[in-house]
Amino acid sequence: MSYEIKALEVKSTDNIHTLRGKIYIPSGEIKGLFHLVHGMTEYIDRYDHLMSFLAENGYVIFGYDHLGHGKTADSDDELGFIAHKDGWKYLVNDVVAFTKVVKNMYPTLPTVLMGHSMGSFISRLVAETYKSEYDKFIFCGTSGPNPASSAGLLLVKIIKAFKGEMHKSNFIHNMAFGSYNKGFEGDTPYEWLTTDREVITKYAADKYCTFRFSVSAMGDLMNLLSHCNRGAWFKSLDNNKPILLIAGDKDPVGNYGKGVKAVYAKLIKNGKNTKIKLYENCRHEIHNDTCKNEMFNDILEFIK
Repeated sequence: MSYEIKALEVKSTDNIHTLRGKIYIPSGEIKGLFHLVHGMTEYIDRYDHLMSFLAENGYVIFGYDHLGHGKTADSDDELGFIAHKDGWKYLVNDVVAFTKVVKNMYPTLPTVLMGHSMGSFISRLVAETYKSEYDKFIFCGTSGPNPASSAGLLLVKIIKAFKGEMHKSNFIHNMAFGSYNKGFEGDTPYEWLTTDREVITKYAADKYCTFRFSVSAMGDLMNLLSHCNRGAWFKSLDNNKPILLIAGDKDPVGNYGKGVKAVYAKLIKNGKNTKIKLYENCRHEIHNDTCKNEMFNDILEFIK
């Protein structure tokens, strides 16, 4: 099925920025809506292959660049900075604001929410707070609880007090991500993302992927992760709404499958309608790895 791609802009809930995104509209019968939420230090255009696939199969699919990311950042100086206070809450509320604009265009269609990596943390909190807006959820490349989150947040506060909220701390960055590349061969810091050399080379040359988070944004990331792994989160989700967890079994974000399995086990324990699939020998960006076609078809099967 053919489709049309249109730019779509929505006011951020920070009341300052414009969320710059796009929407793929199939030419034939529309089966549903699909909101895709991208990850940390990237942007929605990197998902064109997945978005095109779903549009070809009859779904209106849409997404945007987060605050501090891509085209939503008003200048390069804003890359990696979310907000002066509670930026993580804006990231969550922005998802729903963007969804509602599209749902107003197609008010009777079922809606799927998918988030990748940091986008999965955001989407998991959306599923808790705005559960009535969506019918199914896909959490891709997600993570279980990090025991160091409390210490990390304290450290962020200390560094902010001395260096300011815009400071980009090598120490915090290395503490959070320094171990991700271990065990993977290659000459970039991004080998953990995928086995596809072309994707890594392109990523390493892209200013919209290689910027660092400010200390305040690192605090936002830690807040997202800790809040979406609270015991209350696992209890709060709608038992009747299907959830799909997908990740690579070589993804360090999900502790090589262990963290994803821990999330799955807690969801099942709390009576949630959850499925899980780990893709063998694939890393963090399964949509850019050897399993991508299998993953695309698994998503299509899940949302039918």
